Amino acid sequence: MFTSIGRPADEATAVGAEAVLLEWLAAVCGRALAGPAGLRDWARSDPAAFRAAFAIFAGVDTGLAEIAAGWLLGAGVRPDDRVLWRADAADPCLAGLAAIGGTLTDDPAEATLVLAQPPVWPPSVKPRAANPDGD
Repeated sequence: MFTSIGRPADEATAVGAEAVLLEWLAAVCGRALAGPAGLRDWARSDPAAFRAAFAIFAGVDTGLAEIAAGWLLGAGVRPDDRVLWRADAADPCLAGLAAIGGTLTDDPAEATLVLAQPPVWPPSVKPRAANPDGD
């Protein structure tokens, strides 16, 4: 939830990846977006511009920006989270983990996130189901 001035209302959201990216885009790029929904809309409407800006933000190659965005934004991973990655060590998705400061661990008890593949970001927009009453 965001306050009326567009700032996150709770600490977890305020330090989350989307909030940090939104602040960076406004401060560094002069691109003020209307919260997380505005960020998702921009990423969908102009994916090349989003990837270019995200690559600079995350310090990764533009080609890895989509993967890194999936980790950072799609999984709700915070930079201090520990991540258990189940894949080949040469997998380029590890660059996404590096971009967010994730720490690899062999112990599932230490992991806060266990995924077989990186999430996709921005999430696809699901069409609204038609109301059976015709509204």
